Amino acid sequence: MKQKLLALVLLTSTMAFAQYSGNSYGRTNPYATGQRTIDSIQSDLARIGQRAAWDRWAQRQFQDAIQNLERFQQSAVRGRYDRGRLDKAIDNLNRLLTAPELHPRDKQRIAYHRDQLRMFRSR
Repeated sequence: MKQKLLALVLLTSTMAFAQYSGNSYGRTNPYATGQRTIDSIQSDLARIGQRAAWDRWAQRQFQDAIQNLERFQQSAVRGRYDRGRLDKAIDNLNRLLTAPELHPRDKQRIAYHRDQLRMFRSR
């Protein structure tokens, strides 16, 4: 009876530790929850950027924002919070909001994503 109880306690504590650790090295990635948000922002920016294909300046701003977010994610996977890359992506989105050629609905999406990144940065 004691052996079964001990085995049960050991098994449940091992499972709890495995869920907490998040990876095989026992370290957690505190940015994992925000990565899905950043992934969706990147894909949305890519879609909006395709509609602005006629404007080289806007294309460059979209590409720079997406690349800065990718670099931020690469650093986050290594456990480093690269605030500079996040700030650069936010700056790219701010520049895009000044472009008169973009559709108002696209500007709304860009502003929404900028605000999401600002909130993510403040956490």
